Amino acid sequence: MITLRTGVLAAAATAAALALAAPASAQIYSLGTGKQGFFTYSAGAAIAKIAADGGLNLRVKPFGGTSAYVPGVNAGEQQFGLANELETHYAVTGSVIYKGKPQSNLRVVAVLTPLYSEFFVAKNSGIKTIADLKGKRVPSGYASQRVIDVLTKGTLANGNLSYADVQQVPVPNVVGGASEFEQGNTDVFLFALGSGKVAEVNAKVPVRVLPIDHSKEAMARLRKFIPVAYATELKPSKGNTGLDEPTWVYAYDYLVLANDKVSDDVVYKLAKLLHDHQKELAANFGALSGFDPGRMTKDMGPVKFHPGAIKYYKEIGEWPPKAGD
Repeated sequence: MITLRTGVLAAAATAAALALAAPASAQIYSLGTGKQGFFTYSAGAAIAKIAADGGLNLRVKPFGGTSAYVPGVNAGEQQFGLANELETHYAVTGSVIYKGKPQSNLRVVAVLTPLYSEFFVAKNSGIKTIADLKGKRVPSGYASQRVIDVLTKGTLANGNLSYADVQQVPVPNVVGGASEFEQGNTDVFLFALGSGKVAEVNAKVPVRVLPIDHSKEAMARLRKFIPVAYATELKPSKGNTGLDEPTWVYAYDYLVLANDKVSDDVVYKLAKLLHDHQKELAANFGALSGFDPGRMTKDMGPVKFHPGAIKYYKEIGEWPPKAGD
């Protein structure tokens, strides 16, 4: 994109005109993410890198949390954004944290990867199960990242607990919750497995993942808050700090979103770049090793895919989503 020179009106006008007339590949598109240290920031940076290598200019635009930028994607202030399936469902339907404020201009580009948002405790802690958190200090509130408050309630419910059973410590977002734990002000924190912040905390206070109860009854309690969640057993792997043995966790999918006014050609190109660069994405951010190019679509009911993405998925035989996707 041509640089505007301050104070030279003619040059500025010419540059602006050229920018408007430039081909899609020359334009810059913003990608809403959380702040540095958030899963979404690292994932967004990894996506922006493979996009740049493919001639699509994405600029990561960090915010305090998804609830701070998902409405911006809906309004077209950011062309793209990363959000989990749960929050996207709430946004599109105008329910729970978006009650009465449906974000009807959101469209899905791709299912990115399963996200594992888990409770972490100190490795030497006597807390072995979620039920053991009764009476303990737990981050709550999450004013700028309200979906995390829902996840916390759901995770507690898995252990048959609620906020009434713990000591609530208000925090603004997940990074704030991790910082309170690091400072000794909470007994647990919730964060995405594989995130840099978890490794950072672990360097000062060694941590371990608190396993969920994967029984039918316990998962039913969790799904009252997180209906898109599913249980899975993970084995230790590089980058998954705090996971030192096979552990039952819950997961839900993370999505790449776009405003519905973004051109079909641009969204098509991004979907194709994601599909063709799985190894590069994982190399750029280890937590994206779970990205499966064969699982970029799924039926999400009221949450719809962008026409540009659908065009690409039809070409590769991945549309409509197969039963069970």
